[in-house]
Amino acid sequence: MTQTPISQLKFYPGNARRGDIDLIAESLERLGQYKPVVACVGEKAPELKNVLLAGNHTVMAAQRLGWSEIDVHWVDADADTAKRIVIADNKASDEATYEVEELVNLLTELPDLAGTGFDRDELDELLEALDTPEVEEETPPEETTSDGYDLLVECADAEERARVKKQLLAQGVVVSNV
Repeated sequence: MTQTPISQLKFYPGNARRGDIDLIAESLERLGQYKPVVACVGEKAPELKNVLLAGNHTVMAAQRLGWSEIDVHWVDADADTAKRIVIADNKASDEATYEVEELVNLLTELPDLAGTGFDRDELDELLEALDTPEVEEETPPEETTSDGYDLLVECADAEERARVKKQLLAQGVVVSNV
């Protein structure tokens, strides 16, 4: 890892990810840079020299904050591997979930939520999700009497079902088993 002038780095062309630069900037400002961005050395693919493979939005946030340098982890990747790194880095983040009770414990142990990416409303929703008892009754969708809209989600296995259910509950969605 080396401190590198931001002016030497290039953004990955065609990066499909759209990051929350305000959130990242808040984190950088409060916590500093705690993990490096990843850029390509360019020996295997000269066209990718100094191109960011992970951390494009971190660099944008650092620029917004007026930083001139950033910690970079350098890798040498061919074009195919570089593209896979860009995609895998984003997909791995998308697939991550929270153990809601553990997350609530971490958040409530802090004196404030600054720099965490969470706000008080989100924490309240998580706390409410923990207090909501799991509904075990089997009601067919056509017999639902709520004023809301029903949605049937088919999952590949019990693990995926538990993950999706946990995500929905954390967002305050009422979930019933059918």
